[in-house]
Amino acid sequence: MKFINKETIIAALVGGLTVIALTMGGVALAYSGAHGGHHGPWSAEKMEEHLTEMTQRLDLSAEQEANIRAIVEQAQTQRQEIKEMPRGKEKFVAIRDLRFATEDQIYANLNCEQREELRLLKREHKVERMEERFERRHSGDTK
Repeated sequence: MKFINKETIIAALVGGLTVIALTMGGVALAYSGAHGGHHGPWSAEKMEEHLTEMTQRLDLSAEQEANIRAIVEQAQTQRQEIKEMPRGKEKFVAIRDLRFATEDQIYANLNCEQREELRLLKREHKVERMEERFERRHSGDTK
């Protein structure tokens, strides 16, 4: 049996995880149509909720929270620029790269235990989103 090295596992987790936060870039883009308007995932309120949850769950220090807040704010600015691009492969690649870069920067500010907790938090959010999607698709069923 071939063993997978730590870097591969981390890369797979970062690539496959969508919330934070950011969790933040990919999840927000995926749900912007569903939530829409000023209450969408990239709204200031939603970002603050995500940061608060991360701060509590990961037991972030004040310095870590400030660093991650700066990363998220920069990602929001970059996302706005990308949003203006015409729809197509370049826009998709730009959003994907932004999401990966943002997640990498966030992970770089965490210790091993915090990274593991963030991984669990993202998994919980992914399950919640899947359940919400299932409910939306099957809410019209009368069977």
